Amino acid sequence: MANPPEVYVNGRYLAAGEAHVSFFDWGLQFGDGVYEVISTWRGAMFRLDDHLDRLDASMHAARLSPGWSRAQWREAVLETTRRSGLREAGTRIIVTRGAQPPGTSDLRACTPNVFIAASPYLFIGSEEQRANGIRLMVSHQRGMSGNSLDPRYKHISRLQYNLARIEAAEAGYDDAVWLSPEGLVQEAPRSNLFAVRNGVLLTPAEGVLSGITRMTFCELARELGIALEIRALGAFDLFVADEVFTCSTSGAALPVREVSGRPVRHAVPGPVTQRLQEAYWRIRAEGRHGTPVFDA
Repeated sequence: MANPPEVYVNGRYLAAGEAHVSFFDWGLQFGDGVYEVISTWRGAMFRLDDHLDRLDASMHAARLSPGWSRAQWREAVLETTRRSGLREAGTRIIVTRGAQPPGTSDLRACTPNVFIAASPYLFIGSEEQRANGIRLMVSHQRGMSGNSLDPRYKHISRLQYNLARIEAAEAGYDDAVWLSPEGLVQEAPRSNLFAVRNGVLLTPAEGVLSGITRMTFCELARELGIALEIRALGAFDLFVADEVFTCSTSGAALPVREVSGRPVRHAVPGPVTQRLQEAYWRIRAEGRHGTPVFDA
């Protein structure tokens, strides 16, 4: 049984109800911060250092510097997860700008706040959706341009993403995908995107988060001999695809059965989706790329 939840806050482990953020923290007031979510399955944390590399890149680009070493990050993340007692978990890291010291308006004077918490592993899709696929809507909202806020920042400002999800739900869809200002497919609010056409696995090249699960699926495709193209895609490519699926830390591949009213051609999940999903969960069960959370 899982232990009572604890949250790591700036070097202290606190009961969840005792973990608070200041009203004056820029993360709360303006969504100024970055985050990361790392999954644990059968007691092994998946691609911990890859996630910490991405967190480090987001922090560096966002001018957030808690001043931690890699060893400190690893220990804090592993210990927080260990204290939860969860062998299947999602561990979330949030780093905010912090609050300005009294008497200054210089953001460089802020001290970043670090929050880490582990919760039970969550699948984005229900059991039925994972078996039969979801309905995906091309949102009217456009994704961020690299000329404004590069999509590679894994930032906590999620209003745009949440509005897309609400819009899709109100229209009777399960999730949304948005296009770039130039009309190219980017990603879904919580997922990267893949399509399959004539046996070739396709995924957008630009304007997407550097997804760890996306990277893993690309590696698995190469191992399995599945042709892979990372290139520009339009909505038309999704409409005529044989298979479409989203992928994320929360459940890996989630098959899509319909895109904006166009049924996906193959039965769902399609054969390429199935091969990749089976290979993914196989390496998770084997502990490949895994860091043990608990002592043997």
